[in-house]
Amino acid sequence: MLRRRTLERRLFGWLLAFALTPALLVLALATWIWTGSLDRVSALGPWTTVAESGRIVLEAAQNAAARDSALAAALEQHRDHLSASLMLAHRWAFLTHRLAGALPFLALVLAVVLAALALAGARKLARDLARPIRELVEWTERLAREEPLPPPGPHEAREVVEVRALRAALRRAANELAEARRRALEAERVRIWGEMARRVAHEMKNPLTPLRLAAHRLARSQGRSPDWEEPVAVIIEETERLEDLAQQFAALGRPPSGPTSAIDIRELMAGLLATDVPPGVVATLESADDLPLVEGHYDALLRAFRNLIRNAVEAMEGSERPRRIDVGIHVTDGMLVVAIGDTGSGLPEGAGDRIFEPDYTTKSRGTGLGLALVRQAVAAHGGEVLARNRPGGGAEFVVRLPAAAAAPAGRA
Repeated sequence: MLRRRTLERRLFGWLLAFALTPALLVLALATWIWTGSLDRVSALGPWTTVAESGRIVLEAAQNAAARDSALAAALEQHRDHLSASLMLAHRWAFLTHRLAGALPFLALVLAVVLAALALAGARKLARDLARPIRELVEWTERLAREEPLPPPGPHEAREVVEVRALRAALRRAANELAEARRRALEAERVRIWGEMARRVAHEMKNPLTPLRLAAHRLARSQGRSPDWEEPVAVIIEETERLEDLAQQFAALGRPPSGPTSAIDIRELMAGLLATDVPPGVVATLESADDLPLVEGHYDALLRAFRNLIRNAVEAMEGSERPRRIDVGIHVTDGMLVVAIGDTGSGLPEGAGDRIFEPDYTTKSRGTGLGLALVRQAVAAHGGEVLARNRPGGGAEFVVRLPAAAAAPAGRA
């Protein structure tokens, strides 16, 4: 049964009409011409006339043939040939008239065969033409439901170029829409977290300032009890940690501002490895001498890379393996790539991209803001950051930043 699809039915009707109409017209015209011309093309009429004239000639020459034996032999031979030709003409006339009687039936059979072939061909073509349209309509519904599109199948290679191009465009659109939704959700999540973090930072700073002043006043007060020294030291330490936490909350969701400058990432990383890596941890830096510069905000990138270095140091605390931080810098496709690897326990199973979310942390005293601030700073410079486990153990963070210019003068 033909599917009740508007497009398929219309295609089927038009294709069937285009296939049947010319064929049936040609068949009817040929039948009419053949039937009407049988009498004109038949050989019986001329041979009947020849036979009649020959009979008259033979009767007229009969008397002369009685006196001439050669003429009699020639007349006898002519009579035999004329009789054989007339018999052959009668046979062809019989076959022609029989064929003329069967010709309408043969034309009907041929018309039925042509109609069956046209019906099958039109039905197949209509289905083949309508099927991609139905599938593409279903794909648009999948896009609306945010469902993945089917992978390319072998049947697509046999489709017309326009349909294949439309499928490829829809697949690209699906990928771009998914990426846009991901970026929108990420931006909204960061915005909400940033707004909440700024409010929390504001509320934290109000009591922190008098608390810190009171703690320092107690520490400098005369005649205090020795039992106060440890509690006061704890108060001072915790207020400093809360103040640092408030600064991180205030920075979350607030993009870097102010003018940018050309930054030498190799020099920045060398300074961090010299100042932020404690004794007992081996730090290595591998890079080319002609690395390009990066146009950006120095303080924001310094905080981001400092967070990554400190995370690497903290990840190796308590590890029985040799503690080592490896930093590699190279250029790929116009991007400056900085890879920071450690020999710690590596990333948790299933952490994936969640490790950069503001509320995700694996530390007992962690806030989950460090890596979120790293992603925010890198994204503000048009780059990206990803985390993965190293094959030999430990974690590796890879930062990609757009290169701005050639290496600074004086470095060779």
